[in-house]
Amino acid sequence: MKTLAIYALEVLACSGVLLAAYAILLERHVRFGWCRAYLLASTLLAAVIPLLRIPVWPGKVIEVAPTVALPEAEWTAEVVEEAAPAVTPEAICQAVYLIGVGLVAGVMLWQVVRIRRLRRGAAITRTERFTLVRTPQRIASFSFFRSIYLWDQIPAGELQAIVAHEASHVAHRHSAERVAMECMKAVLWWNPFVWLAARRLTEAEEFEADSDVLAEGYDIEHYMKTIFRQLFGYSPEIANGLRDSLTKKRFKMMTTKTSGRHSLLRLAGTLPAVIGLLCAFSLTTRAAEVRIAETEKAPADETASQDATKKKVSVTVFQNGQPLPGAIVLISRSNVGTVTGKEGTAQISAAPGNELVISYVGCQTRKVRVSDKSGAESFEITLETESNKLDPVSVTLGDQKTPAPQSAAGAEKERKAKPLYIVDGVERTSIDDIAPNTIERISVLKNQSSTAVYGSRGKNGVIVITTKGAAKPAADEAVFNEKPGSVEIASASTEDMPFLIVEKMPSFRGGDLNDFRAWVQEHLQYPAEAVERNIQGRVVVTFTIEKEGSVSNILVLQSPDKLLADEARRVIASSPAGAWTPGEQRGEKVRVKYTLPVDFYLQGSGDKFSERPEKPQGSRDGILVVGYGATQK
Repeated sequence: MKTLAIYALEVLACSGVLLAAYAILLERHVRFGWCRAYLLASTLLAAVIPLLRIPVWPGKVIEVAPTVALPEAEWTAEVVEEAAPAVTPEAICQAVYLIGVGLVAGVMLWQVVRIRRLRRGAAITRTERFTLVRTPQRIASFSFFRSIYLWDQIPAGELQAIVAHEASHVAHRHSAERVAMECMKAVLWWNPFVWLAARRLTEAEEFEADSDVLAEGYDIEHYMKTIFRQLFGYSPEIANGLRDSLTKKRFKMMTTKTSGRHSLLRLAGTLPAVIGLLCAFSLTTRAAEVRIAETEKAPADETASQDATKKKVSVTVFQNGQPLPGAIVLISRSNVGTVTGKEGTAQISAAPGNELVISYVGCQTRKVRVSDKSGAESFEITLETESNKLDPVSVTLGDQKTPAPQSAAGAEKERKAKPLYIVDGVERTSIDDIAPNTIERISVLKNQSSTAVYGSRGKNGVIVITTKGAAKPAADEAVFNEKPGSVEIASASTEDMPFLIVEKMPSFRGGDLNDFRAWVQEHLQYPAEAVERNIQGRVVVTFTIEKEGSVSNILVLQSPDKLLADEARRVIASSPAGAWTPGEQRGEKVRVKYTLPVDFYLQGSGDKFSERPEKPQGSRDGILVVGYGATQK
């Protein structure tokens, strides 16, 4: 919408400047053929100049850090019906424009139809130069392409001058120029300067035809009387004919001698106007050069070229002779990693020369290097217990051997640093009774990732465990693997994974994500059942903007109740089709993921709404939805 408005203003400016140059320098001062050519060319040029983008000035050099896509688990999107697109200002403007084009073009076509109807019952005479159509209908004489239309009752004394006039129109192909100008009027009907230029074109054509008639030796006084007697009758605007609106100007032009001196200089005088318009609206800077900042590279003996072909690497981790599930396998100097499963084995794609870092809470970290040989590769790693140091976030599985006794100070530190356990969606104080072979998935949240979702309860970290017997997550549930610092056991495909930050972020209706936030705020409604049940709290929703601009993978990471989760997911899923412009990375469209918190707050519910928790990392500002509690008077 904004772009179209700017374009329209620039076209108006160009048309006005070029038409003013014509009126000052060319009109009635140069040959009529040059006037016609200038009017046609300037009208077209005024519409084209704002569209040109000629890079002249050097662009800025933008240095950006390389963006790494974080691994994600397999997502399941809920299939919802697309909401009917609302009537937008862009659609209204487009409809008005098309109506205008249709009206102007329709009038032009109707005139052509009426001209063709004049041939019915008319006497038609064909010559080498033109076709003479003498109709019984009383019309003002006019020509249309190679046909000259006359009233059959014109006196013989006037016929010769009239035919000479219209023959001049035919010889100069004025009808083709008129049709071209009418087409530009239809496309640019909203531009008043185009209509003025069309009027000036008609004048130049009539002046030229009059000049040709007088040059053949016709008496000027007799010719003026002939023109005056031809003013009454039908004459279409699209054709070249004798009209009363131009009579005074034509009579004055016949009696005024045009020298035509310095015509080339006058034409050259219009060039500064054209050059000035090009400088104002077309010349621009070159595209910015984007350079990817170089990151610290590992030594050549440790890291192979990044262009090397990746291969499948299997890592099996043991502790105390038993398979160790939940051990983290990470590619050094990257955010790409996975976690060992119930058999202590993890699969990862790595390039030859990459260094793999294997770690587990309370154990010493091990590093192995992927060989340069082609084909799959496997490692068996044994992690030793770290007796003198414990990570504040720890996992103790039920059938693991008890670590070596710690000092009193160490035990007190471990007690105070005890993490929050979430087992199958339920908070627990211990996971000692959970057998390792019953664990299907483990997620570890640290630092801001844990406190953003669970508040102060997660300050020491959060361990999210899903057992094999638990119900599978639905489309509105999550496994909490999106937070920075979290790791998902289940290996996920790294192909076409969404980005969190890209060079050109997605836009909603031409604006930024704050516009989408405002749109969501406007359409959210507090569920009536939730009000009756006095349900309030924070809902955290994550969604992905696809390469084609659609919204997918709408998942609820946190919600106090399904009612609030459904409402948040419903509004995001109903975002208008075509409203999103996808993000771009290095000139290519990519998938981008966002996290959006929504706070539902009941006034008068009897419960004091706590301070809004810190938003999750990488999320937008939260949205507050206020309702009235059941106890509100």
